[in-house]
Amino acid sequence: MKIEEMFFTSEDDWYRLQAWATIAYTEDKNEISGLMTAVPQEDGRYKLSDVEILKQENSGTNTELDGDCVTEYTMRHGMRYNNPNMKFVWWHSHHTMGAFWSGTDIKEINAWENSSFSLALVINLKEEYKFRVSIWNAAGLPIEKHYDTTLTIEREVPKIHITDAMKKSYKALCENEQVHNHNTINWHRNGMGYQRNQQMLFGERELIVENNYTNALEEAEEMQDSVVDGSMKIKDYKQKVKVLNKACTKAKLPFKLKIFEGNKMQITNQLMHAMPSDLFEWSDETEREKAETQAWNASFGGYNVGY
Repeated sequence: MKIEEMFFTSEDDWYRLQAWATIAYTEDKNEISGLMTAVPQEDGRYKLSDVEILKQENSGTNTELDGDCVTEYTMRHGMRYNNPNMKFVWWHSHHTMGAFWSGTDIKEINAWENSSFSLALVINLKEEYKFRVSIWNAAGLPIEKHYDTTLTIEREVPKIHITDAMKKSYKALCENEQVHNHNTINWHRNGMGYQRNQQMLFGERELIVENNYTNALEEAEEMQDSVVDGSMKIKDYKQKVKVLNKACTKAKLPFKLKIFEGNKMQITNQLMHAMPSDLFEWSDETEREKAETQAWNASFGGYNVGY
């Protein structure tokens, strides 16, 4: 069996993870963490379940579980399953940031080193994730290997089921809206900068601002993650900010990206501790509130935090 086929979780457990992440961000703008079990099944796969949060201390960029509570969880579920081959999964959220392994995450993964392998999972509110299998020992040989692989989310039936009747109603009731001339930035990558498209969108200025901000926020977040994980140089980040702000000025938008000052470490630290929305400066507070609400609804508004 290939490693990418070996691990799965149920849809209910997956959305329980998402619910905890949403609560932590909605209430305190924080990360959150917890544990899961990974129990071998008859078909050779491991089922991830028993999602729980434990006593912990959190911030917007860090989460730390209480050691005694970790011990209690592993003992309780170890006795419950009584399977020497079961494993435990350390999971945590990155809320609006990308799903990647930070330096702090790597230290926590290393803390779970054992005589075989360990499992770690990071998720965000867009349902992106990274799932890591860390092999510490194979057939008695101390071999350290880390694999970011697939976690299958098993669903009994698709959530979306389109019927012929629905298609018929759509054709009968929905017209394709005619477009009108409004100046909107289309955020396409073009080398180090962006192309500025004259898209024809129907709507008032409020809609133009909201659509542009939603797109700019996504691009800014991607740039932020790239600096934090080391895949983008500070000088390239500054150049992109400059080009993006120029496009915002030309389109007469009420926002632009903040320009962070300092050396490489200082700028990286500021970006690491900032929320994506904190990367922007606004000239109009009312338009900011409306645009941020629209961006939230577009990306995260569909989450249900109940169980």
